[in-house]
Amino acid sequence: MKTPVFTIGGLFCIVLFLNCHKTWETPPLYTGPMLEANTSIRTLQQHHLPNNYEKILDDWIIEGVVTANDEKDNFYKSIVIQDSSAAITLRLDGYALYREFPVGKKIWVKLRGLWMGDYAGMIQLGGGVDRKDPLSPQLIAIPQPLFSRYIVKSAGHYIVQPRTITPLQLHDSVQGMLVSLHGVEFAASDTGKPFADAQNQQAVSHTLKNCGPGNVYLRTSGFARFATVLTPRGNGSVTGIYTVFRTQKQILIRDTSDVQMNGLRCTISGPKLLLQEDFSLVEADSILQLPGWKHLTEIGGRYFLGKRSSQNSYAEIGAFATRQPVVITWLISPPIDLDHSANEVLRFTTKVGFDNGAILQVLVSSQYDGGNTPWKNKWTVLPAQFAKGSLSGFSPAWVPSGDISLHSLKGRIYLAFRYEGNDPPEQLGKLTSSFYLDDIQVWGN
Repeated sequence: MKTPVFTIGGLFCIVLFLNCHKTWETPPLYTGPMLEANTSIRTLQQHHLPNNYEKILDDWIIEGVVTANDEKDNFYKSIVIQDSSAAITLRLDGYALYREFPVGKKIWVKLRGLWMGDYAGMIQLGGGVDRKDPLSPQLIAIPQPLFSRYIVKSAGHYIVQPRTITPLQLHDSVQGMLVSLHGVEFAASDTGKPFADAQNQQAVSHTLKNCGPGNVYLRTSGFARFATVLTPRGNGSVTGIYTVFRTQKQILIRDTSDVQMNGLRCTISGPKLLLQEDFSLVEADSILQLPGWKHLTEIGGRYFLGKRSSQNSYAEIGAFATRQPVVITWLISPPIDLDHSANEVLRFTTKVGFDNGAILQVLVSSQYDGGNTPWKNKWTVLPAQFAKGSLSGFSPAWVPSGDISLHSLKGRIYLAFRYEGNDPPEQLGKLTSSFYLDDIQVWGN
């Protein structure tokens, strides 16, 4: 069931209500047979349309481990749970939720009868929809007396390891997940400042930046118990829940122990990372979706796929089994600004398998307009080293591209990885080589 598109208030305006703390006896742990999830959080989220509400009528069950709660009052009447695929917020109408749902507690959620919606882009589960204001309906938290109807708790304790990530890799596929940013620091103007405005009980966003491209905000509620603590001046790591507020990317920490910044701050001199893509967030065997990148098929209908192994993640492209006379596919980077750096170089690595002559090239353009027809713009082929292999399998080692100089270019540029092959019905003349691509970086001084 879906409802019409609605307008919504800010994600954090909910936090502006004063918390009152009540106590009650923690219900006993579930000791019966363990439930079994029959869908994943990622699959559940795929049933949501932005700015809509959906009532769940199927007998679906998800499971997840609690990664955040209200223990330090930076999360209000909610917990966050995460499985191997994704994470989601549960709106719960209770106080001191951390006693019943501590971090590390695995729970099962019986979804039939619950509602799914979003606040400024953050997908959440609740117990109903408040439609008193038809122009601004709101998701209702699950009432405390109904917790046991929908939620079953395990007896064990589980550890969710945060996913190490860069600001540029924060996108919808990791929404709500526990992430860790390394080599970050507060903007100079945000150092030595309270995490939030406790006096006026107002939430505050501080800018987090690293020594490369990309920023993110650290958001803290004015009701958080650590609101008066001052932000550190060093460089280090931040671990927290990745959230969004419309287009703004935000990290919410559970406690100040999630912020470890004892290192030296970034310096202006020295190498700067202008672009990085290591495909660490790709979904295995799914069409590649990278934030800020364009992924287009010019002809032949074949796309790059995300691939995962036990030690690595990467992109793969090949024309095998397309049965197309021509296959041309483009993977185009976000724009790269070269006006504030010098001596820029591009690096990446490749492997190739069943190599019968298909081509992977890297090109550069300052004329591309970011549209869906890059083949209509002027591109220059860059002199890179690509892997070469045999007809019977993949090359054993990743081949570095070498340092590809970009220093003669200025302004905004785009890089493109262009695959060209074919798979005609006849056996002769097939060019179906499969390429692996990984560790794309652009450095400058």
